[in-house]
Parts: sequence; structure tokens; C-alpha cells
Amino acid sequence: MNRSLLFLLLLLTPFQSVFAQTTSPPWYERIRFGGDFRSRYEGFYQDDVETRHRVRLRLRVRLDTDINEDARIQVQISSGDPGTPVSTNQTFTEFFQPKPISLDRAYLAYNPKAAPALTLGIGKFNAPQTTTQLVFDDDLNFEGGWEQVSWEARDGLEISLVGLQLAVNERSASEDSYMLGGAGKVGLGLGRHSVILSAANYAWGNEDQIAVASVGGPLESVLTNLVRRGPGGNVIGYASQFNVVDLIAETTFRTGDAQYPLRLLAEFARNTEASTDRDSGLWFEAEYGAPRATGTWGASYTYGWSEQDVTPSAFVHSDLPGTNMRAHVLDHSYVLKTGLSLDTTLHFTKRLFLESPTAPNPWLTRLHLGVVVRF
Repeated sequence: MNRSLLFLLLLLTPFQSVFAQTTSPPWYERIRFGGDFRSRYEGFYQDDVETRHRVRLRLRVRLDTDINEDARIQVQISSGDPGTPVSTNQTFTEFFQPKPISLDRAYLAYNPKAAPALTLGIGKFNAPQTTTQLVFDDDLNFEGGWEQVSWEARDGLEISLVGLQLAVNERSASEDSYMLGGAGKVGLGLGRHSVILSAANYAWGNEDQIAVASVGGPLESVLTNLVRRGPGGNVIGYASQFNVVDLIAETTFRTGDAQYPLRLLAEFARNTEASTDRDSGLWFEAEYGAPRATGTWGASYTYGWSEQDVTPSAFVHSDLPGTNMRAHVLDHSYVLKTGLSLDTTLHFTKRLFLESPTAPNPWLTRLHLGVVVRF
């Protein structure tokens, strides 16, 4: 080898080492993929009603990448009817036609190293605050922006504050529909166990647009709230306005086996702007197990009591018939192999209030039998 070239390589070696240690790979090499696929049978059983049978699928594919040390992006595409914001399920129907795929999530989160307690986000994102399906379905992704401040006040005590500014419906010739929210959470570690207390307030603006859209489109969502009607009988808005106060307490007991924790949750929600006394909701969850590894299992029980005007029905749990209902839900999951599980769910639901006291109100039973793949 030429001596001059050898000398140059030896001279550059220390700089190459420093460069390798201080330069991170480009953002596209830091991309992480994930998601899940589920297909399940659903049966509907109710007295004096013909039994319904259907099969559905759900596909979600997610991409995450760190743009730099301060910012990251997440994008998720999903199956499901674009007219339904609370479900990514797609029914096997319409004569073998192709199923739609939509942009379900796309947001930028900014968490500067200089202020690690602060996170700013904008786009279409999943809920950054503690919530349950009494108020918001798990599949619902908000649109707008959020701010979050989280810090550890002392060892075992974590505090988080969240602000939400959500664009519900933008209109060019009239006022927009929106939601402003604020939430606080305190997490306390008690040895191997933990307690989480959270409180949130969701203030809706110009929410009548949601009711109108639920009836005439483009929303394909259940409408069980009390409504106002115009001279022709058309829905023109809600009978109530909505300012929802949501309180949640959750505790987790970790047993000797890490695969089988016991989690208990209790929730109370109230709409302080309701026009009637049907303004509150209760939600209880008891869950045992965190099935992930081969051969593990988990089971849960959920009780729900949702009065008619506790929250806009368009955005609550998609597998329950809106508000104005009580529900018992039993769920079991068994992991055949890591990433592959068999899930069984039973829903029992019944209306709380009927316009006609003599109208029939039988229990509706829904059975779900599903196979789930996570990747």
C-alpha cells in the first residue's frame, strides 16, 4: 500500500471513531413496524328477534419513527368503515367486494430533551389521558392537538397533566364543532402494587352537529341521546349540551407470577350540562392476567351503567348500544403461541329508559369468538 495513503488512513481513524459514536442512523433506519389482525364470529341473541350471525375482520398496521432526539411520528392505517369513528371492524358482506383501508392515525409528538417532562402533539392521535369505553371507544382517535406535562414528584409518585384541543367538525360558512379537555393523573407505587387516580373534564362546543350527522350522515354512529326535532320531525340537535366530568380510580395488585396481575377499576362520569336527570354513568372493571407468553391466559368482567345524556353516544364503546344502557361483559383470552391468541367475549345489554313503559325490553346477548395475531 502506498505509504502516503496508509498515513492518511491512520490519521483519520480517530475521527472515524468519534463520528461513528456521535452520529445516529437516519430516521428511515429507525422505523419500527407493529400492528394486529383479528377475525371473529359475532352472534346476536334476543327474545322475539331473529338471531343474527356475522363474521368480521380488523387489520391495523402501525409505523413509528424517531425523527431526531426530540420528535417522533406515528402513522397507522386500519380496516373499517370510514363513516364509523369508533370501530376498525369490517363485516364480511357486500358480495366479496374489496374492503376499505383508511388513515386511522397520524401525529407528530415533540418531547424535547431540554424539557423531558413536556410533550406537545398534533395530528390524529390516540387518547393521551386515562379513559375507558364509557366515554370514548378504544378505537377512537382524536384530531387536533394536545399538551402533556409528566414528572416524578418523588420516588413512586408520578403526576401527569394533559390539555386537549380537538377539531370535531370544521365548517366554512358557520361555527365549527369542537371539544376542549383537561385531565390530571396521579400514579402511586406501593411496592409491587400501584394506584392511579385521574380526573378529566370534556367541554363540547356546537355539539348539535354531531347529532345531525349521526342521522343524516356522514357519521354512521348510534344516536341514543335525547334530541330536539324541527317542525318536520327532523333531528336538529341534542336536547342537552355536554360538559362531561370523568373520575377514574384504578389499582393493580401484582402477584408472585408477573403474568397474572389483578387490576380493578371504578369510574363515575356526569354531564353537568344535561337537561334531564339522566346525566350520569358508572363503569367497573375487574381483570386477572396479562396474557402475552405462550400458554398464559386472562379474564375480565366489566359492568356498565350509562344514562341517556351522560356523553355523546356517537363516540362510546362500539360493541355496546350507545348510552341509555346497562351492560355486563365477560372476556377471556388464551395465548396459543406468542403473538397468537383465542378470544371469547359475552355482552349482556339492556335499555335503562323506554319512551313507552309498556314496550318490550329484553336482554340482548352478543357472543364474540375471535382469533388475534399481534406483530
